[in-house]
Amino acid sequence: MRSYSVTCVIMALLGATACSRQRSSDAAPRPAAATSLAQPNLAEKDLAKLQGTWRIVTSVWNGVREADVARSITILFQDDKFIVIDTDGHRQEETIRLMPDQNPKAIDCSSKADGLTSPGIYSLEGDLFTWCAAGGDRKVRPTEFASQPRSKHRLMILRRQER
Repeated sequence: MRSYSVTCVIMALLGATACSRQRSSDAAPRPAAATSLAQPNLAEKDLAKLQGTWRIVTSVWNGVREADVARSITILFQDDKFIVIDTDGHRQEETIRLMPDQNPKAIDCSSKADGLTSPGIYSLEGDLFTWCAAGGDRKVRPTEFASQPRSKHRLMILRRQER
C-alpha cells in the first residue's frame, strides 16, 4: 500500500513539473546574440548552488497541501538534471533550465519521455529552494509563489540535505 502511495506522489510531482506542453515560438527564448554574457554565468552559478540532494519540506498542488508521503521523496540535482527518487529507489529524470535574469527567476523542467516542458519560477536562498510550476495543461509561467485551487500550480519548498 505504501509503495502505491509513493508511486502516486511521484506521478503527481512529475505530472505537475512535466505535463505542460511546449511553449509556442512566441515565448521562445531570445537568441544567444541578444543575451548578455553575464546571463549564462548567473544561470551557471544558481545551477551550481542547486547541486546535491534535497528533501521536500512542503508541497502544494492546486491549493491542496500534499500528504506527508511526499516528504519521503528525495530530489537530486546533478548538472542540469532533476531526479526524483522514491523510497524504493525508483528514479524519474527530467532536465531543468534556469533563467535567473527574469523577475522572478524562471525555471523550465522538460521531460525526455514525452517532450513536454513545464514553466515555473524559483527562489534559491541558502539551503531553501522554492519552486512554483505550472502543471497539467497550463502553459503560462506562474508570476507568484502560490498554488490556489484550480490553478494547476505546484508549489514546493525543498531543503538541502547535509553533504
